[in-house]
Amino acid sequence: MLKRTDPAAAYKRVDFEALISGCDAQGLVRVCFDDAVAALERALWADAHDRPDIRRKALERAQMGLLTLLSGLDTSQPVSKSLDVFYRSLLARVTNAQKHFNRTAVEMTRDDLKDIAASLLGQPRKAA
Repeated sequence: MLKRTDPAAAYKRVDFEALISGCDAQGLVRVCFDDAVAALERALWADAHDRPDIRRKALERAQMGLLTLLSGLDTSQPVSKSLDVFYRSLLARVTNAQKHFNRTAVEMTRDDLKDIAASLLGQPRKAA
């Protein structure tokens, strides 16, 4: 028998795979930042709307994005040690938020990710 699949989830997965298959290294880093920021924004929305199930999944997604950024650091670059410390501190905030949600810490993490993405990728920082 065929497994039932959520069509929206299937299309989203195909769309995401198509997006990353056409990316260069900088594009993949941008996708990681954008995905982690979007996940944190979903967690904030879920908290405001009393949806702990969505909040938990969103924080897990943000955690995976930060782990991906960490694992992709080019250790031959001088800035990699600073980024390693920075990403690990953000990861600690997200991990702590999974246990005891702290809206301010999650907002700070989202904003920090936006700032570092703007700096590293040359993206303009949008006002909050």
